[in-house]
Amino acid sequence: MKKIYSFFIIILLSALLSLLISHITIRYIERKQINNIIQLLDNVIYKPQLHIEHESNLELNSKEQNQRFLEEIEIKYPEIMDIAYIYNDKYHYNNSGINNPVPEYIKKMIHNNVGVKLFDDPYNKTKTNYIFKFGSGYYIINFYSKLLKNLSHNILTNFLVIDSNSIIPNGLLYYSLTHNAKHLHSIIISGLTIKKLLMVLSFNFIISLLLVNIISSLLLSYFDSNKVLYRRLKKAANNSEFIPYFQSIYSTKQQKFVSAEILCRWNYNGIIVPPAEFITNLEKTNDIKNITLNLIREAFNTLNKANINKDFMLSFNFTVSMLLDDKFMQKVITLIKKNPNIKNKIIIELTESENSFIYLDEINIVMKKLKKESILLSIDDVGTGYSNLLTIQELPFDIMKIDKYFISDKFAVSKSNMLETLATLGNSLNLTIVAEGIETESELNKIKKFNIHLCQGFYFSTPCDSKTFISRTKSEPHLYQ
Repeated sequence: MKKIYSFFIIILLSALLSLLISHITIRYIERKQINNIIQLLDNVIYKPQLHIEHESNLELNSKEQNQRFLEEIEIKYPEIMDIAYIYNDKYHYNNSGINNPVPEYIKKMIHNNVGVKLFDDPYNKTKTNYIFKFGSGYYIINFYSKLLKNLSHNILTNFLVIDSNSIIPNGLLYYSLTHNAKHLHSIIISGLTIKKLLMVLSFNFIISLLLVNIISSLLLSYFDSNKVLYRRLKKAANNSEFIPYFQSIYSTKQQKFVSAEILCRWNYNGIIVPPAEFITNLEKTNDIKNITLNLIREAFNTLNKANINKDFMLSFNFTVSMLLDDKFMQKVITLIKKNPNIKNKIIIELTESENSFIYLDEINIVMKKLKKESILLSIDDVGTGYSNLLTIQELPFDIMKIDKYFISDKFAVSKSNMLETLATLGNSLNLTIVAEGIETESELNKIKKFNIHLCQGFYFSTPCDSKTFISRTKSEPHLYQ
């Protein structure tokens, strides 16, 4: 039903758009055609008529003088074939011969006392005539009918030029535009035959259908939820809306917090957006790199203000893609070198949503460089996702974090011996083990059985912003000193 509705909307929009395009196109061409016709008629009848009417001595001049005068007008306006003066039903000073009688159809117009008229010559279809009364006689101007057709021709519209006293014909041209050129005593009509009108509408409907589909696709793409989120994330990155949250890691051996994982949170207009709503998408953008650098700076600035022991460490999440970016990792190393308070206190924690751990050799090279800078390396969510036994054994990790799925009674896998297996693996590789997601005393007792002393989870500490973290270190110094 939804597809039918969408199809109907597209067809309707296409039809409306085709009507609009057709209207604009036809009207533009019609106006241009009418303007061309008016311009031509101005040159072949209106301006010559003004010349004649402004000559006050025509009645007094000799025939030879008047003939030269008319010949000068013909030369000035080359579109004119001939100008003749008619008096007493005979031609005077024209190319047809002086004193020759005029044809009966012209004689009839004169006897009917026609003041002005534009008409096609009934005996010569190549010629259009314009007759007007001035003084004691009539003047007739002839020009080639083909001039109008050539000047006004286009493949779309047709035109009619009729005398202003004539009846406008019906049904010849459709969707026509009519202009009454009063100074020419003519009516100019531009329009289409029914066949051409249907062709225009059909062609524009096809074009409109393509346009509507393209625009629809672009709009759907633009407003796609993922793309909207990416644009919002880009804006948020530019506005420094991503802030560090601290989740402290507790040592049951030392009975105090010894480090904290820095979590990325989005402060959107004062509302903290949960990471599940954006972190996966953010990690797929280049902005995650600059955001991570900012998180490192801000987190260590906070650490300097806190009432905390000098060995307290901060852990930051890196994807393998970030680790393999040479320019970015050089920025990280430069930042550490320029800030002594970061050196020996930073942990890079590898997280991965794609199987980039297949680049073991490349990762190994980068990790060895990092270890030379006294950076500890941790692998997150061991036992899930793409982190596997080969990864842990082949790469020089210092810390492994066991996912809550193997600890919490909420998950079936926790009832298997996987927790014991992972703990044994970590100890055999001399890795420091951190248990994640500890929320109850029962879970705490479970990990103690396997000699796991570092715990992260709500049972010990909920994630908090910088201000709250500083406050906790000052209100509970025994847990941080």
